[in-house]
Amino acid sequence: MPSEGRLPKIYTAPIASPSDVPAAAISSMIDRRGIHQARLADTVRPELGPATSADPISALALGVVISRQLEREQPHLVLHALRQGSSWSEIAMALDTTIAAAQASFAEWSQQLPSAERTMARELSTAAGASS
Repeated sequence: MPSEGRLPKIYTAPIASPSDVPAAAISSMIDRRGIHQARLADTVRPELGPATSADPISALALGVVISRQLEREQPHLVLHALRQGSSWSEIAMALDTTIAAAQASFAEWSQQLPSAERTMARELSTAAGASS
């Protein structure tokens, strides 16, 4: 737990590459990236201070980490959608892709699951295919 009155590292760490981004919730990373973008846009927010040469680099690095994290979470969200009864048509629309591409990506990801979970994922996928 952070000390009282001290900002979490995500708000204070110098960030020049993705490896510099401290572990934090995606929402905190997005917030920090927004601070850099606001300074670069010269948004009237005196509390942020003026833009620096580090702002675009920090924003880029944070964007990479956010993107990677969201990509890692995507198959898990597809699994949750299948468990909740979503069709492949709905999932493909949410992913802005084709049904075949969404199914193929999920099938590839599910291969790394333990046997029982892989079987369950396959069954959910088949059932969702029937409702598409």
